[in-house]
Amino acid sequence: MTDLSIRLSAYLDGELTDADALAIEALLESDPELRAELDALMAADASAQAQFDSLLAEPVPLALAQRIKSAAAGVSAKPAQRRPVWGALAAGLLLFIAGGASGYLIYDRAAPGTEVARAGWLNDIADYHAIYSGQKRHLVEVAANESDHIKTWLGSTVGVPFSIPDLSAFGLTFEGGRLLVANGRPVAQLMYRQADGAVVALCFQSSTGAASAPGFKAQTIKGFDLVSWKAGAASYVVIGPEGRRDLTDIAALASKEV
Repeated sequence: MTDLSIRLSAYLDGELTDADALAIEALLESDPELRAELDALMAADASAQAQFDSLLAEPVPLALAQRIKSAAAGVSAKPAQRRPVWGALAAGLLLFIAGGASGYLIYDRAAPGTEVARAGWLNDIADYHAIYSGQKRHLVEVAANESDHIKTWLGSTVGVPFSIPDLSAFGLTFEGGRLLVANGRPVAQLMYRQADGAVVALCFQSSTGAASAPGFKAQTIKGFDLVSWKAGAASYVVIGPEGRRDLTDIAALASKEV
């Protein structure tokens, strides 16, 4: 892994200083290969998160839970002593297994801040929006003047046929589209920009889960407001700056036109 790849990974994890983050963003605007590497890192992160979430959702056999509890009690009961590194690693692995196997308990008893972790694909959408909404020249992959191509490309890739909503009534101009990955599955992202530079996006992916309650669900994730809904075999969300009061109205219009 190159030094730039390491810095890119740190940027994705929010571990860079403001100055270093700005330097990376400048490189992203001018280097398509670096943007592709960032997309690959985000896709891998989304895939890993989806796999871990599915692990936490698995029921825990009673016999395994009892064995984990007994083993953990045995480890904590021993007096402190020096031990080889592999012993520490083994104990760490035991705690990881215990934590993963009892994930359903963690979900039930977690602190209020874990709503972000439960947000699923919306959490990934917020991560993407934090990066791409700040782009100027490279806001989209395919520009608005290729709308027919956007509909064919994203519609066939995501598996959701769609029309591009006209949101000009809200001062939003359609800029183009992007392909994202959330929960290991493709997501279409339609980007709109306001005259002051604010960016609002409409994102959607095919959905095979149980039908959700009708209507719109508004929430705030990582400093962005989101309004989500489900229609047919697809899940949709409109995301924009926190505090934007017309986001539900935007979602309502988008839901009729998409």
